[in-house]
Amino acid sequence: TTDSMTLSKSLAVAVNLLDNGGEAPSPSSSNTTDKETDDDKNNKNNQTPIEKSIDLLTKLQTQISRAGTLSNNEVLDDVATSSLEFISVEYHLGRAFLMLPTYQMGGNSSSNDTSTSPSILRKANITRATEYFHAYLKKVDQLDLLNEATIKEYHTLLDMEDINDGDDDANTTNKSNRPINTRMNQSQIREMKIQRFQRKKVASQTQAKLQSLLQRRSRLGLTDEEEMEGHDLESLSRTLHIETLRLYAEECLEEIQSCHGELEMLEMAITMERGRMMSQDPRMNSARSSATATAAAADGSSGLSSSRTPLQMTQITQNPLTGQIQMQTQQVMNGQLKPIMQRQELANQVFRPSWNQPTMTLEELGERERADAIRRAEEQQVAEAEAKFRPRRYDQLVRDGMEDDERLVEASARLDREWDDWKEENPRGSGNKMSERGDRNF
Repeated sequence: TTDSMTLSKSLAVAVNLLDNGGEAPSPSSSNTTDKETDDDKNNKNNQTPIEKSIDLLTKLQTQISRAGTLSNNEVLDDVATSSLEFISVEYHLGRAFLMLPTYQMGGNSSSNDTSTSPSILRKANITRATEYFHAYLKKVDQLDLLNEATIKEYHTLLDMEDINDGDDDANTTNKSNRPINTRMNQSQIREMKIQRFQRKKVASQTQAKLQSLLQRRSRLGLTDEEEMEGHDLESLSRTLHIETLRLYAEECLEEIQSCHGELEMLEMAITMERGRMMSQDPRMNSARSSATATAAAADGSSGLSSSRTPLQMTQITQNPLTGQIQMQTQQVMNGQLKPIMQRQELANQVFRPSWNQPTMTLEELGERERADAIRRAEEQQVAEAEAKFRPRRYDQLVRDGMEDDERLVEASARLDREWDDWKEENPRGSGNKMSERGDRNF
């Protein structure tokens, strides 16, 4: 029908704004031009593509609900093929709120709340996106579009949130403060991510194959009733929409898990920002000063501050490399010396590498190695010259051709006599023997 075509065009424009950020005219602009005021036109012109997409999707959601295009009591076979793409409106709304900048929608509207931080706005956007993702998953679950593995992960997700809700009620904390994987260990989370990735890969390949088949039908000019690979145009379009919705469901599960992790970090950031704002509040500073004065008066030291400055000392050292005098200020805290980092010291450590730097150039290293080699060669020559004129046995002198040197011959003769005398005093086999060990009386 004409209404279905108009809704389909609106959805296409909204998705185009999300994916490409491009400007596209609204398909229903001809019907609403007379009803729009100048303020509405100015607000639309000043909106970002993400905000325009959110407006289109919100209006589209309202129109689908009023027209009764989709019903909660229908099953998948009852939904027309032209209406299947409208199931993904909540999914695209969740994507849009995740992509929304961290400022309030309608930037031109005057707002008295100027203290809203980006962390709080980001938390609100992520919370809205998570709600839309859950609405989409609930809708496709009711239509039996999901396979068993996706349904199992989705129900596990709901069970984890129910557990967190029970813990939050007991501890009176917000549900978004806790991660979704409170009752899952790291191996289970990793296995769940791997299975989800595999399902996404299969769904993407199937979607690409069906899109290619649809383009082939268009190029060949086939009629709607003619079949190609077991599909006519109606069956092919319906299968393509179903596979796309399944792929969206896998992406919703992934985004929900990421949103819960980001919400946990945002809660920490908001807590830090609130503490910073309280410390800068003059009323809090005056109250803190009054409490300090009261504590000092109770201790009997009204003229002194309750927080005394710790003892400081200066350590003077000498750099072993440069020989320069170094001074370092330290303070005594809990019986230990802790250095007080100066501004210049911190600045010098910013770009300091983590490894040891060279202390000389390659040329200097080569000169040092060359000098060491020359010194070793000279020492070896001196040692060889000294060994040449060292006394030794006569047969060794004959072998070296030094038998004509009278001094060496006499020294060698004396060495030979000493060796002969030692052999006479210690005949062969006169040392300790194995049979002479111990006391012979036993």
